[in-house]
Amino acid sequence: MEERCTLVQKVKLTSAQSNPVFNLPTSVNISENSLPGSLVFGFVVETNDSNPQVWIQRVNPPTTVFASPILRPGSTVDTYQVEIRLSSNASLDFEMTAVYFLTILVEANNQSVEQTIVVQVLNVNEPPNCDSVFENPGATVSVPEDLPVPVQIYFIRASDPDRGDALKYTITEVQPPSANTRFTIIDKTLTCTQGFDYQNGQKSFIVAITVSDQHGASCNGSVSILVLPVLDRPLNFTNPNQSVSITEEGGPNVFVAVVTAVGSNVLYEFVDNPRAYQIDRATGIIRTSYNLDLDVDDSLKLTILKIRAFIPTAHRSGTTVVYVSVLDVNDIPPVCAPPNVMLQIPETTPINTDLVTFQCKDADISNTTVTFKLQPNANSLFSFRLAGGQLIVNNTLDYDNAQIAANNFQYTTTIIASDNGIPPLTTEIQVIVVVTPVNEGDPQFLPPFFFNVREDTVPGAGVGIVKATDPDWEFNAISFSITSGNEFFIDPMTGELYLRTKLDYETQRTILLNVQAVDLNQDIEPDPAKQRTSNQVITINVTNVNDNPPVCDPAMYEFTIYSTLKSNMLIVSFSCTDADGNGLTATIVTGSATDRFSILGMTLYSKNTFSYNPDGVFDPTTFEILVQVSDGKYSTKVVVIVHVVPWVTTAPTTTTPKPTKSSQVVTLLETYWDPEVWYVVVLTVTGALVLIGLGLLILKILQWCSVCRPPVQEMTQLLIQKTSVDFRDNAQKPAADVQEVPATPSDFDGKARDPVTGKYYLFNSQTGQRRWN
Repeated sequence: MEERCTLVQKVKLTSAQSNPVFNLPTSVNISENSLPGSLVFGFVVETNDSNPQVWIQRVNPPTTVFASPILRPGSTVDTYQVEIRLSSNASLDFEMTAVYFLTILVEANNQSVEQTIVVQVLNVNEPPNCDSVFENPGATVSVPEDLPVPVQIYFIRASDPDRGDALKYTITEVQPPSANTRFTIIDKTLTCTQGFDYQNGQKSFIVAITVSDQHGASCNGSVSILVLPVLDRPLNFTNPNQSVSITEEGGPNVFVAVVTAVGSNVLYEFVDNPRAYQIDRATGIIRTSYNLDLDVDDSLKLTILKIRAFIPTAHRSGTTVVYVSVLDVNDIPPVCAPPNVMLQIPETTPINTDLVTFQCKDADISNTTVTFKLQPNANSLFSFRLAGGQLIVNNTLDYDNAQIAANNFQYTTTIIASDNGIPPLTTEIQVIVVVTPVNEGDPQFLPPFFFNVREDTVPGAGVGIVKATDPDWEFNAISFSITSGNEFFIDPMTGELYLRTKLDYETQRTILLNVQAVDLNQDIEPDPAKQRTSNQVITINVTNVNDNPPVCDPAMYEFTIYSTLKSNMLIVSFSCTDADGNGLTATIVTGSATDRFSILGMTLYSKNTFSYNPDGVFDPTTFEILVQVSDGKYSTKVVVIVHVVPWVTTAPTTTTPKPTKSSQVVTLLETYWDPEVWYVVVLTVTGALVLIGLGLLILKILQWCSVCRPPVQEMTQLLIQKTSVDFRDNAQKPAADVQEVPATPSDFDGKARDPVTGKYYLFNSQTGQRRWN
């Protein structure tokens, strides 16, 4: 037996290789008659790994004809010889499988190399297979001498394993040789062209026959022919030369026909001994020997049975013929390739694209036509159509809808293949088309595209959500970012906008943000180069909040007027503005000035006539008026200094120097806090508890001190005495220096309110004298 093997290029694997390469020849050949264990091919692996591994990773089509690889140390250092051999039970058959695809995997140093090689099975001509009885010991046929010429003696059954080779039937030898011209082969049937004569001729013959294919391979067999004598007065049949029909697949012992000869003690036998039928020697009933299947042996469609009836004791016989037709039964449904289909195609596959072609055959000999019918389900309706055995895309295969998503993005349909038998048999082919995503559409922003944000919003607070959708499933796999505008930042997954910096309505009332939406993972394999983006301008409208105090310019005024100025005369109109645009109100906060001045709107007016009566009320000559300008939340102070020139008939006896006043502009920012009710309650209760605790602590300390120290003598003193007080030194003079001085109304040049009692008193700005008014 010749072994075919091919040694391929060496493959070197080292631990330094990141992507090792393992090269094998494209294909190797092996004869189909190779014995088990024969070498298929071999190769050498070079590696410094002391324990490399070699496997047959895959074989297509699957088979067990290949044994596990044999790995042996090579002839040099760091080399290994690998052999791939046939398994112990291998049997190659070119007619069954002509090509195998072997995937070899080599692992060394934690690296792996995988390579596929094609093993082609070479066809070897095999001899024909002859019927076992014909081959050994040979068929024996009894032939009555009176059969008409030509006599069909024996049908030769033979087949060629190579499928398709035409067989040739040749008579190689006839015993006796003198009968060589009597026999010939017509349509695989041994036929005698001359009649038999039992009394005067040869009573037996042996015909050797060779069946050969076109390559000369052959099988041999022989047929022994026994000539039976036919006596006078042959037996007659009641129903000679019958024609009957039966159906296949009826099983063994199926009744076929009955032959009856006139006479008693008649026995019956077949002349040519057909294998498919049997006859009862006593009754002449013909039955099937086994289950007849035309799909296995189509020669059974028509069989001619020759029956001999004879009476052994009377040496009388007769022959008749029964023609048996076997009718085909539609019992095998079509067989289709492929039997089931699963495809994976992108959702953009064009309409009219051919997906797969089905090839179906029916083993029933009478059914040669197979028709196809498409049976879609709800989700694949109108998605496909059939053209003969071709499945074609008929409509857009959309990946981006919930119905397909719920079906795992699969379009399923059923192809029904039907034969033309009665009744027709069908085969169902399940087709599953898995649609893969393709990034087709840009993200689309959804309104609103503007948000109103108060200018007092704290940084970090959320101000709104930017929404977008993607026409590609799952519609919301979008990442957001802000490409221009640093006042805000956006959550990349939810689209929620957050304030980054403080806002000021008075500085900037509108902010434009350019928001970009990028879709994610919309292809079967995520590819940033295929991502789609959209941009949208988001408008932020900053809403006004009262957060600026009024501004007055100037903040101080100084005027000189005469005491004779009548009431309700305009003194000054304040020039004040509010950046928030709120309305302003002005109020006099200096208590002593409210008797002589009033405010209407933003204008200061004189209120009552000034009094400079030495014997009565003597108003000050200089009024420092503090005016509070408020916008309802914040306020600013404006100082107005009014010098009054008294208009009296008698000049004062003393000159009162004009005090030097320093002007000061006070701007008071008032803020308010508006907490929630529960917080006020908790804070109030907590404060009350703290104050109570603190009071108890102070009480304990005072009680302790009263025990340790002697009591302090009470001292009382009049709040205001008719004494000489030096207010300029901001201290009361010693009692020894205080002298009682008579005071007259003309000695006082000012009037004020005592902060303790609330009573008004008169004072002399030079001497410091005071008295109750």
